[in-house]
Amino acid sequence: MIKYENVGYNQNISLDTVDMPLYFYLELNNSCNLRCKFCSVSNKNNEYISIDMARYILDELKNNGIYDVYYTGGEPLLHPNFMEIVEYADKLGIRQTILTNGILLDKIQPVLNKIMCVCVSLHGTKEIHNKLTDSNCYDKVLSNIELTKKITNVKINYTVTSDNQNIKEMKDVLEFGNKKNIPISFSKYNNIGEGKKNKCYININSFVENLNILRNEGYNFSINDCIAPCIIEEKYTYLTHGCGAGYLFGSIDYNGNLKICPSSKRIIGNIKVNNIKKIWNQTSLKNFRKMEWIPEYCKVCKNLARCRCGCKIELGEKLNEINDYIVKTEIEKIWNRIKEKNMKVNISVLRKEKKDYVSLSYPSRKYNVEAVKILEKINNEQRLEQFAEYKDFLVALYKDGVLKEVDYNVEKENRR
Repeated sequence: MIKYENVGYNQNISLDTVDMPLYFYLELNNSCNLRCKFCSVSNKNNEYISIDMARYILDELKNNGIYDVYYTGGEPLLHPNFMEIVEYADKLGIRQTILTNGILLDKIQPVLNKIMCVCVSLHGTKEIHNKLTDSNCYDKVLSNIELTKKITNVKINYTVTSDNQNIKEMKDVLEFGNKKNIPISFSKYNNIGEGKKNKCYININSFVENLNILRNEGYNFSINDCIAPCIIEEKYTYLTHGCGAGYLFGSIDYNGNLKICPSSKRIIGNIKVNNIKKIWNQTSLKNFRKMEWIPEYCKVCKNLARCRCGCKIELGEKLNEINDYIVKTEIEKIWNRIKEKNMKVNISVLRKEKKDYVSLSYPSRKYNVEAVKILEKINNEQRLEQFAEYKDFLVALYKDGVLKEVDYNVEKENRR
């Protein structure tokens, strides 16, 4: 049986592989003093990294030329030795950033001057923020933002959920940022953690539409998330960027588990067993970064270099599959459309535009011979359900305007 990998894109797409990432997230603990509706951390057992382990990791980062670390959790400021960890990293010359809910910032004033940036979560106006965090912390957070801004850089992270995705809430926080000269960053809620049961999921198209409106109205902000361009209208793709997980950055949790992303549950090694460099350069992760495994649907996409096949949070046991929930949903949606309609491959378009993934000009190549055979089979059938094994290939053809719906009755009339 011919596998679809053998009939597709001939270009060897490989992102530059690197010995080590540019920065690491260091998850100091899994406990938190809030209960956010959308939190990705579902297990809050008050576990935290030992001070010795934290020092070892920081030494490892420096020894491997990594001078940027982002402290996260849980709530990292709950770590009993947080200031000691900061002092140690500062002596190593490591640039430090904190991702925090902001409630305890007044407690760590002595080391704030050693922090490059403090990223504080603020998810809307007082009513909405307190609702999402199940607290009355809004006023305290704003007070600590003011305090911290006098000492170091502050950035506000706004997570967009079903409760605060309206443009008014987003504008209110942007206006606050403008007034205080604090940059704002938006993140969409990802389909993980507590937010699943709390139904925090948002409509991705509404999200980018709002971002586009805000941008056109002159607001400046950044976007934390990777958003696959294939799932939104093309006019909004300027708002998207790729996923750097396993490539630009990695994450180490309080148990020493190394992951490609702090929100991912997929463990790729443990620093108690192997050093960071050995884990990062294992064969499976190298192959993951080369992206030779990606489906035809992604290989033919002009936005591949900046998208990198969407979000990597929901990686399974294998580092060789599309795992972006929204991208997978989009592929299935197109596949269902293909199955329901009469479809035909426009061979003339392929020849004229010389599509890379099936160069009919050179049928002597083995993979192209196989591709031609499949295209001929497709064009001899009115319905394509039987070609499920080539699903990604067919979706790629459809997305590229090569596989199109046809009216066989009209075709018969034209032949007469």
